[in-house]
Amino acid sequence: MRRMMPRRKKEEKGSALIAALCLIFTAGMLTATVLILSRISTYDIAAHIDLQRSSYLNEGVMNRVQWLLAAEQNLYPDRALGDIDYTEYDHDRYMADGVTHEMDYYGTKVYFSITDARSGLDLGRSAFRSTLDRLGTPIDTETEFIDQLSSIRDKISDYYDTNDEVGLDGMEADEYEAENMAPLPRNSSTKVLREEFFYIPGLIDLFPPDRFGRLSVIRLLRAPTGAPTFFTATPLLLKVYCNLEDEEIEEVLAAREVWFKERTTLRDQLDPMLYAALGTLSWRESGTYTILIGQQGKQERPTRRLAVSYERFDVTGASDNNVKLIEWMQY
Repeated sequence: MRRMMPRRKKEEKGSALIAALCLIFTAGMLTATVLILSRISTYDIAAHIDLQRSSYLNEGVMNRVQWLLAAEQNLYPDRALGDIDYTEYDHDRYMADGVTHEMDYYGTKVYFSITDARSGLDLGRSAFRSTLDRLGTPIDTETEFIDQLSSIRDKISDYYDTNDEVGLDGMEADEYEAENMAPLPRNSSTKVLREEFFYIPGLIDLFPPDRFGRLSVIRLLRAPTGAPTFFTATPLLLKVYCNLEDEEIEEVLAAREVWFKERTTLRDQLDPMLYAALGTLSWRESGTYTILIGQQGKQERPTRRLAVSYERFDVTGASDNNVKLIEWMQY
């Protein structure tokens, strides 16, 4: 009778080798997974730290710019925007003229611009009807655009008013609930924020946000009233307020961009008649400013931008040590 024991031992040895290899492979995969997750967490934490650092940096620059503006107003109380020769001064000037400024903030190069908060379309409770009506006044305005303005007018009215009566193209609580947008509308004219206009159907089709996602085409609801500042005027505002043709609008926008970057006055760039037509927009400061802060160009690390709008204070500081903010947005 033959014995089969040696063969069984060989089979058992082969099975043990396979089990050991599987165990080693599994352990290797687990180790590699842990290392990958650890590396991802490291990158994630590093990005978060860079973003936080950028936020603190922007806040520091914002505080410094506020005091620079206060000092500027103390030295030069009567200033004409867009008509100053920066080369005449051995120091920088700080005004609401949209010029790009550079600051070395503790070794980090930061760029910022200052504009007047009296900027964009005034869609506040007391002005939205007249503003939208004015947008439809140019002779070449398309009928479809006028119909859209009428629809937006009704929706804004229902958003502000405190009654439940629905306008012709308006929306009240039942209509918003049907769109899964309860508990809108706000039904208030004092607590509404500009960004709530994102909720009004059809509005951003007419007035889309800028490339950073801000509704800069619409004025902050706590900003001063009056004609919008020239230095943030969109092509639509240039057409409506200044009665310019498309080619003239392109020429004005190009000249304004040169002013922002090279500080060459628009008076020296534009035809006198075209320059005079821009006078229907505001070229004065209202006392409420918007500061845009960020690092330009391609960055090695992720960064944030900061938009702040506030009411000015003098060199003695804000009353009650409280700066009155009407906008604070990190993005």
